[in-house]
Amino acid sequence: MIRNRFGGAVLFLLIQTGALAADDTGSGIELLSYRLRADFGAALNADEGWAALENTSAALNYDQPFRLRVQVRAAATVPQGHLLNLQYRWQGGAWSTVGVARFPYPSLASPLLSVTATEAYADGEETRRLLGDPTLEWDAGAGLNLTAATPVWRGGGDTVEWEWPLVARRFSDGPTFAENGANIELRLVDGGGLPLAGPRMSAQFSAAPGHLGGTFIETPARIGPYQTDDGTLYFFMEPAETDNRFMAVMSTDYGQSWREADGAARPSVSDLEGVASVRIGSIVHIIHQVSHEVFYHAFELADAGAGHWLVNSESIAKPEGEPPTQIADVIARSDGSLLALYGGARRLFLQIRSARGEWGAPVEIDAAIEPALSGAVLALGKDDAVTLAYTGRDGRGFIRHLFVDGTLSERLTLSSKLGASEAEDAVILPLVALPDSGTSVVLYRETDGFLYERRFTPEGELSTPIQVSNTAVITNAVDSEQVGADLVLHDGTLHLLFIDAERRSIQYTRSDMAGRWAEPTAVVEGIEASWLRGSIHRDAEGNAVYGFVYDAGSKGGSGFNEYKALPL
Repeated sequence: MIRNRFGGAVLFLLIQTGALAADDTGSGIELLSYRLRADFGAALNADEGWAALENTSAALNYDQPFRLRVQVRAAATVPQGHLLNLQYRWQGGAWSTVGVARFPYPSLASPLLSVTATEAYADGEETRRLLGDPTLEWDAGAGLNLTAATPVWRGGGDTVEWEWPLVARRFSDGPTFAENGANIELRLVDGGGLPLAGPRMSAQFSAAPGHLGGTFIETPARIGPYQTDDGTLYFFMEPAETDNRFMAVMSTDYGQSWREADGAARPSVSDLEGVASVRIGSIVHIIHQVSHEVFYHAFELADAGAGHWLVNSESIAKPEGEPPTQIADVIARSDGSLLALYGGARRLFLQIRSARGEWGAPVEIDAAIEPALSGAVLALGKDDAVTLAYTGRDGRGFIRHLFVDGTLSERLTLSSKLGASEAEDAVILPLVALPDSGTSVVLYRETDGFLYERRFTPEGELSTPIQVSNTAVITNAVDSEQVGADLVLHDGTLHLLFIDAERRSIQYTRSDMAGRWAEPTAVVEGIEASWLRGSIHRDAEGNAVYGFVYDAGSKGGSGFNEYKALPL
């Protein structure tokens, strides 16, 4: 069934033949045959790429466009001519017209099922006979491209073939989540809205392993996945580009399938860009910056059943002026207090939440010193000392310590080659603090596109820069305003994922020793990757993995979030 929630789901489109729906009467046009294509890029009149035999059920994936080809015959020629539309319904509800919405980037809405665009053929390109009885009289129809209704034709007695590009979305506006086994019926109707006589068509849906769908939060900070003792994973995301709600999604099978947790209580504030999170026990604390306000949310993870939202959109600050890039980070100190860092129009602000849950006043960083600031990241080191790194609007990056007594160390220049454009505000990766030494590892992207590493000791010493990536790394892909890379630490080894700027593939490398990185290897190829975030957790056998969620080419739209785990 389809519920107004999230959860896992692969598309099975089952076409059942031989029976007429009770309301399939009245039209002078008959559906004779149909066939589904799994290969969305196949030529219009190529006899290939089919998902199954003619008039036979087929298995397809959510968020992977497919095509439906039909053969119809009008009983007679009529003055007004003939045209056809598709309709669908689920769970025996009302019939709805299948409208047009681009995928993966719709302009107005993200419906459950829609006609979309294809590069395989032009709208109106003539069809040749591929279906049905080859002895029947024939007249050419057309392939439809980003067009819901067929053009008018006036012939009678001849068979005509039409083909639509379609997509079924795992997450749609509402937000709506399609459960495994949700039933969708399809039918053709004429220009008067009367259904065609002919075979009944229905669809069932399930999800490909590791597929989340939806869209990513445009944040350079950490947002999971978080794992409970029983192995359940939690991650934060949005359902659709056109419905940017705050959602916590969960997986009870180690990332194979996902659904929303506590959708009824999701935060009321949307516009998810500057979002950061940190975990204390079973609670994930979240800082969320929108244009002129900063909010605090909290979510409780659960071993059995689903986690739930604890705090909904508590306003903690209203900085004057809109920041050039919505950005935030947060760390948790050993006493349970939180330290948040977020942007203003020209400066950054530090704000502390006590272990009792009371927020102090924001404190402006570098108030009397140029340049304007952005790109804030934090790491917690030994003795609760905090490392702050951030970018300047003049192309410089800075790093310093904040000590428990509230004093700041000297501000050191991390690099003067980070870029001065708004698109280069967030080119510092999430920081990593080495637990034994307290040294912070900072990776950043310079204007040449490469990633570099420096290390910042508790005593304030900054190491010489070391080039890490062997190719340029993407930044600000599809207006994400961040470098396409992620850094984590496990058992003394640094693990790095980054997106190759030229090929847009995801590369992996590791470092067991300061200044020494392994030759990067591709772990996900053939996609136009835009974004990724991950963490160290366990697989079903209890082994440590670097599990991450990545955008596999949505171009800023939705439906392309995927999960992958790298064994360590």
